[in-house]
Amino acid sequence: MPYWILIFVGFIAGLLSGSIGFGGAMILLPVISTFYGVEVAVPVSTIAQFLSNLSRVLMGFKQIHWKDVGSFLIFAAPLTALGAFGFALVPKQFMTRILCLFLIAFSIMKLTGKLNLPRKRGTMLVGGGITGLINGLLGISGPLSSAVFLTLGLTPVAYIASEAAAATAMHIIKMIMYGKLDLMSGSIFANGLFIGIAMMAGNFVAMKTIRNVKKTAYQRIVAACMIATSIWLFITVK
Repeated sequence: MPYWILIFVGFIAGLLSGSIGFGGAMILLPVISTFYGVEVAVPVSTIAQFLSNLSRVLMGFKQIHWKDVGSFLIFAAPLTALGAFGFALVPKQFMTRILCLFLIAFSIMKLTGKLNLPRKRGTMLVGGGITGLINGLLGISGPLSSAVFLTLGLTPVAYIASEAAAATAMHIIKMIMYGKLDLMSGSIFANGLFIGIAMMAGNFVAMKTIRNVKKTAYQRIVAACMIATSIWLFITVK
């Protein structure tokens, strides 16, 4: 795959994930899978997303809600490792499409006001556990973790940075587990690095544009984008 394609796709993915807190993997996985298959796409995407999320953490560090991040990771961390062990075993196309349908239903209920998850520690604990398991299995965690962090009612930057802090920890765990399972290679690391750098540039542009967006309107935009990216991934996943 030519590197200019990786850089372009990475920048667009970073622009999206930096704006709404997710979507990077849902763009990267279909594109990379088209060339190499999902077994290569997930480790490549993991490296790229680690760099992308780390950049969002640094840009919004002062607004991170560390207590909520910690609660989220209590179950997310170990279940991410467990999911990574099962990565080679699950039928990824089928599972990914089931996840997309769930996210579409969740987003519609969120937009229509029929679903309001309680702003409690239990939401972070349970949501973190489910997110971690799906993240390890399929390499997609952004929409799920975003749905959980949206319950906190944070400002756009605080929401983006807090979700990114949790995602960074999960990506570190996944990279360690994929390495132990011999799913990493020099070419996978290089591709992930190129995409990650491009995503960081997209994150920088996005984080500058969302600082003054009103919280209520922003959450509706996030839910609408979750529907669009889920439909895109459902159609294109291979």
